[in-house]
Amino acid sequence: TLVPGLFACGEVACTGVHGANRLASNSLLEGLVFAERIGAVLASGLPARRPVVNLKPAAQLLDNAHRNQLQHIMSQRVGVLRSAHSMKSAVDELLPLLSQTSTDACTENWEMTNLHTVASAIAWSALRREETRGSHWREDFPQPRNVWLRRIVITADDKGELQENFENVPQVPDTKEVL
Repeated sequence: TLVPGLFACGEVACTGVHGANRLASNSLLEGLVFAERIGAVLASGLPARRPVVNLKPAAQLLDNAHRNQLQHIMSQRVGVLRSAHSMKSAVDELLPLLSQTSTDACTENWEMTNLHTVASAIAWSALRREETRGSHWREDFPQPRNVWLRRIVITADDKGELQENFENVPQVPDTKEVL
């Protein structure tokens, strides 16, 4: 990842090894290959520990009582088959959950807060990407479009607000050229 000392492999990684086809067997293979590489890096010495940073006061944690609602929104609106209408509905339905806060800093509320952040980033990015690529099917945009040969990168600013940026995807040479 871009965070020093934070490694990711398998389903959570953005390796580009398999392109946009993020099927289960592909991520399992990536997990095996890249986990071994991560292990080799860590075997040479762990990164220096840094102090924990508390970015959000407990009052801004979302109440885990709404987790099923969040999961339902994502399953029904941002699944494999998606459209602008379904994803716009997801974005609109996720927004009111931000007011469902808790002052209890328990693990479940931290998880709900993180799940909401990730769900919002996924729904917004999927809504913006007006194409079908790999197994990510847009019913209203059934073909891939070269204008979308780029990544949508979502980051959070100092206030926790999500920011959208675009990154060009390195072009892989055609297999025929390599041979």
